[in-house]
Amino acid sequence: MTPRREDERGIVLVWTALLMVVIIGFTAWSVDVWSWKREGARLQKAADAAALAGAVFMPENVNGIAFSTAQQVAAENGFANGANGVSVVVVPGQQPNQLKVTITENVHNIFGAAISAGSTNVTRFGVAEYQRPVSMGSPVNQFGNDPTVASPVHGSVRYPDFWTNVFGPSSDKSKGDAIQSTICDGADNCAGKNSDYDPKGYFYGVDVTSASAPLTVQAFDPEFANVGDNCGDNANGSNLAGAAFLPANFNPKFPVANPAVVYNPAATSPYCTGDMYYGEGNGVVPWTVYRLRAPDLTPGDPTDNPVICSIEFPGYMGDLAKALQATTPQAGAPDLFVKFFRQWYTLCTVDNPVVGTYFLQIQTNTKIDGTPAPFGGGANRLALRAGLGGDMQTSSARIYGSGRIGIYANSPAANTTFYLARVLPGAPGRTLVLNFFDVGDAARAGAITVLPPGDSNVGSSFSNCTFTPPPGNSTGPPWGAFSSTSGCQLTNVSSATFNGQWIQVRVPIPPDYNCNLADPYGCWLRVNFAFPAAVSDTTTWTAQLTGDPVRLIQ
Repeated sequence: MTPRREDERGIVLVWTALLMVVIIGFTAWSVDVWSWKREGARLQKAADAAALAGAVFMPENVNGIAFSTAQQVAAENGFANGANGVSVVVVPGQQPNQLKVTITENVHNIFGAAISAGSTNVTRFGVAEYQRPVSMGSPVNQFGNDPTVASPVHGSVRYPDFWTNVFGPSSDKSKGDAIQSTICDGADNCAGKNSDYDPKGYFYGVDVTSASAPLTVQAFDPEFANVGDNCGDNANGSNLAGAAFLPANFNPKFPVANPAVVYNPAATSPYCTGDMYYGEGNGVVPWTVYRLRAPDLTPGDPTDNPVICSIEFPGYMGDLAKALQATTPQAGAPDLFVKFFRQWYTLCTVDNPVVGTYFLQIQTNTKIDGTPAPFGGGANRLALRAGLGGDMQTSSARIYGSGRIGIYANSPAANTTFYLARVLPGAPGRTLVLNFFDVGDAARAGAITVLPPGDSNVGSSFSNCTFTPPPGNSTGPPWGAFSSTSGCQLTNVSSATFNGQWIQVRVPIPPDYNCNLADPYGCWLRVNFAFPAAVSDTTTWTAQLTGDPVRLIQ
């Protein structure tokens, strides 16, 4: 028996040797697996960062800027496409506002080479989506009315029956501007300082899709010039009627061939912007400043975009016929009064624009040099437009309110529809939150209806909308308890209950929502105002989609 035990001892040594090979192999393999996991974590962080950085340029992705930005960020994180065995693939996601970044790296194996596995491909991907600030008010290159077009048609895209509105800071919020008025005056059930006041003012996005020609941004009647809400009441000695009687080409430095038309004091005149001094500010009127800001890498925040040009207009209150005949500029004005009162005036020209979104900022609380502007009161109403290569009528540029707008609606019709907000196909399942301030300044009650885009698959009306009926409270949105609506319609809207009040409307976007993103008029929700008589109303609207604007979804 002894010789046999000695033989078995030899077998144990063989098995031990074989087991050591297996153990060492597994140990080596685990080292390589750990290396894959470590590198995979780096890949994942880089893919997520690249997707988030590029997604903010979706869905437009003009000239592939979303793709190139994602590639750049991936490279900055150590994964440059085509270098050191790295592949970075950037493609759109399932929705047009989504971006997918896939990074693959060929990782060298420390021990795998011993078994003919010298390297392994490690792949990670990230998908991000971006909800840009909601575009409001206009699908074209004009925001507000253009009375200079031949036979303007009320309710058309070119004459949408409203003007852009901005108040001087000493104005009362109850008059309709919730953003640039500092005084509550009982509006929104508060007293003292207006908590909604924002010294940064209003921002209007200017989309440039082609950089082949200079960009021009203009305003119609950019200055405050008191004419009164309805133009014909000789408010504060405006003498607009006297201006209408001036002879043709009365000012030798600027020809006006038809003063009777341009300076018509009738409220029904398409030239009646309705600039109005309401009595606040001790006779001081708004000083309006325009700043054009260039595109940057944070399109969701226009406040940090670089300013490329600025222009300012002091307000005027007095005899308009006299001011129009002046051959020298008003103190602080950039040009002769006759050149911009009821005229289109160029605010800024960019000779070599870049593709992207510019922002026009409008304020009334500061001068160009940063010093405080006169603390004026009153409403400045105007229109805006942008064009490429001097084409101010059919240009492919677009201008719209970015997230909020102040408007003065002066429709002679009792039933009119405005472009409200653009909701893109990437919003299914989110909720559009609309805030309306001081709507329905009408003696007789009417109805306001939020309508789906005409090209969407929603049908003729939204379902499950809710809103906060007035009176609300002054503690901020949502300004009270929600009530259901039928067809997203608000009824019994009148100044008796809605004057100086915020209301919030929540519009659930259906899970299968879709629309034609390629069409500039596509995906635009509209709002219908139906009243028994014409409405002249200054109001503030805001819009946003619920959820994080930029987020990872995979």
